[in-house]
Amino acid sequence: MEYFQLKTQRGNPIPEICSWFGRLDERKLTRERYKELPEYFLLDMKTGMDILYPDVITEPLLLVSRGVMDVLKMYDKDMPFLFAVLYDTSRGESISRYLPILAEGDGKCQEPVYRIKNKNQWEIRIRMDAAESLLARGAEGMELKKTV
Repeated sequence: MEYFQLKTQRGNPIPEICSWFGRLDERKLTRERYKELPEYFLLDMKTGMDILYPDVITEPLLLVSRGVMDVLKMYDKDMPFLFAVLYDTSRGESISRYLPILAEGDGKCQEPVYRIKNKNQWEIRIRMDAAESLLARGAEGMELKKTV
């Protein structure tokens, strides 16, 4: 099965998530340990004029819209999600997003979406059928790059 690297589309003004260190222990974002985290959390974001709230945010964490979450659950009904509220205190704006708890894999993983360690950071990979499903449903703000 063919996989693509999933990233937030470049070139658009998107929210910048800040001050998340200390609020979320990244080591617990695994299928084995995610239950040690709260079910929901508040993250600060910075926005500007003409901001685009993409359906997929990949930095510093993978956060997805409700529509993307629903599609991912069609492909992996057991995928856990945590609820996040992104809040810009200076503008008084907030959006809700979901943090999928991805399986960790290698280049041979068969999950519809998984993460793999690439150098010192996580890379998110999505199977072609799941990516096509997201595109067909109008998911905005995501970029796909074919993996080798």
